[in-house]
Amino acid sequence: MNLEKIIEKMSSYERKLMLGLAQAGGESTVEQAVGLTGLDQATIMRAVLSLSEMGLIKINEKKISKIKLTPEGQNYARFGLPERRMLQALSESGYATVDEAANRAGLEVELKNIAITWLKRRGWINFIKKNGKTLLKITESGEKALAQKSADEKLLELLAAKENNLEELSEEDRELIRLLKERKLVEIKEEIRRELKLSDLGRRAIEMGINLVEEVSELTREMLLSGRWREVRLKKYDVIAPGVPIYPGKAHPLQQIIEELREILLEMGFTEIKSRIVESEFWNFDALFQAQDHPAREIHDSFSLSKPRQANLPPPELLNRVAKAHERGVAGSTGWGYKFNKDISRRTVLCSQTTAATVRYLSTHPEPPIKVFCIDRVYRHEKIDYKHLAEFYQAEGIVMDKGLTLRDMLGYLKQIMVKLGLPKIRFRPGYFPYTEPSVEADVYFPEKKEWLEALGAGMFRPELLRPLGIRYPVLAWGIGFSRLSMVRLGIDDIRDLYNNDISWLQTRRMI
Repeated sequence: MNLEKIIEKMSSYERKLMLGLAQAGGESTVEQAVGLTGLDQATIMRAVLSLSEMGLIKINEKKISKIKLTPEGQNYARFGLPERRMLQALSESGYATVDEAANRAGLEVELKNIAITWLKRRGWINFIKKNGKTLLKITESGEKALAQKSADEKLLELLAAKENNLEELSEEDRELIRLLKERKLVEIKEEIRRELKLSDLGRRAIEMGINLVEEVSELTREMLLSGRWREVRLKKYDVIAPGVPIYPGKAHPLQQIIEELREILLEMGFTEIKSRIVESEFWNFDALFQAQDHPAREIHDSFSLSKPRQANLPPPELLNRVAKAHERGVAGSTGWGYKFNKDISRRTVLCSQTTAATVRYLSTHPEPPIKVFCIDRVYRHEKIDYKHLAEFYQAEGIVMDKGLTLRDMLGYLKQIMVKLGLPKIRFRPGYFPYTEPSVEADVYFPEKKEWLEALGAGMFRPELLRPLGIRYPVLAWGIGFSRLSMVRLGIDDIRDLYNNDISWLQTRRMI
C-alpha cells in the first residue's frame, strides 16, 4: 500500500494524533498527546495501535517506579517525624521522662513508642537516672539535629510537594527511600510510560500533508436533508480487526467433562442415581463384602463421623444375610471367618465410594434389566498431591441382565471411551475386593503420546449379590475422573482445577 492510500485510510483521530506529534517535534508521551490533541487516553491508545501497525509511529515502553507517600508519610511530612517532635519538646527543658516528653509533643502511645525507637537509633538521646526516675537527655548529635533537618526529613517534604520517579533520584536518595519504605512512609508503584515517536514513514506522511476532515460514524436524516453529508467523511470500519475479548459465563471445565459423560450414559439407556454424603459402614463396606477389619476402614482411608455417630441399619433379614456371608460365606465361599459386629455396621463415614449408591439401589431392585450410573463426590483421607485429593468425583455404573458376561462389560467400556473421544483402549487383568473377574483399562492420549489408566471394572462377586437377593450377573465399572480431567484439560496438577484462577477459567478449552 502506498503512502497516499495509507493517509486516505487514516481516521480523524489518527490524523489528529499525527498532527499533534508533528507539533511536538515528532515525539511525546501518551499523557502529553492527550493535551496536544484534546482526545482522551483510550482514544489515543486505539489510534497509536493502528498507526503503529501502519508503520507511521513507533512506541517505546518504559517502566517507571513512582514514589508515593502513604497516609502515615503524609502525616509526618505535615507535622514532622515523631522523633523530631519529641526532640523539640525535650529541648525546652533538656530533661524529661518519656511520658512528659510525649505529652509536650502531643504524641499518642503508638507514636511515643516510634519516637523513642528512632531517637535512640539516631543517637539523639540517652537514658539517665535522676532522683529515682529514668529521664531522657539530648545528646550532642541531638543538639546538632535541632539546628537542621535530616536528609530523610528533607526528602519526605520533597515527596509531599510532588511525585517523583525512583530512577530520577541520586543513589544517596535511593538509600533514603529504602529507609522510608522500611518505615512504611512511602510506597513504590510500577507504571508503564509509553513514548511515541514519528517513524521515517510518518515524517514523510506529514510532509505530504494530512488534512483534518470531520468524520462521522452514522449517516443521519438531518445530514441528508441539509446536504451536509457531502462535507463529512464516513468512518471506515475494519471488519476483520480483533475486538475486545469477551468471556461469557460458562460451566466449570470439570463440570463440562461430567456433563459430557452424563450425556453419553443417558444416550446409552442408563438411569442416573445419586449418592449420599454421609453413609453407614454397612452400605459403604459390609454390603460390598469388605471385612470389618479391612484396612480401608481405618482413619487413613475413610473419614469417620462423630455427628451423627450412628446410622439406621437395613431390614433385619438383609442384615442377617450379609452377616452370614461375612461369617460363613455363600455360594461355596468360606467367608471371612469372624464374628460380624452390627455396631460397626451402624457407624457413619463420609461416603468413600459411589459403589455404595449402586449397591443400595440393587437391594431394592433385584430383578433385571437394570442400567444405572452415579456421578458424585467421594471423600478419602488421601495425602494431597498433584494427582490426589481428599474430595474428588467418581463415576460408577452397573448393568444387570440375564446371561451377561465379561465380554459385554468390555463392549460397554469400549463404547463409552469412543464417545469420549478416546478410541484406543486396552484391557488387562485387575483386582478389586468385590468383583471377580476384574479388569483395568488404559486409554491412549495422542497429545501425551502415552497410555494412562482410566477405569476399573468387573463382575460383582456372589458374596455381594446373594445377600441382596440377586441371582443374575451384574457388571460394574468405575471411571477415575481425576486423571481423565487432567489429560482432557491439559493440566499436570489436579489441584489446579480448584485454584479459581480466573484467567485459566476464562480461556480454558477441553482438549
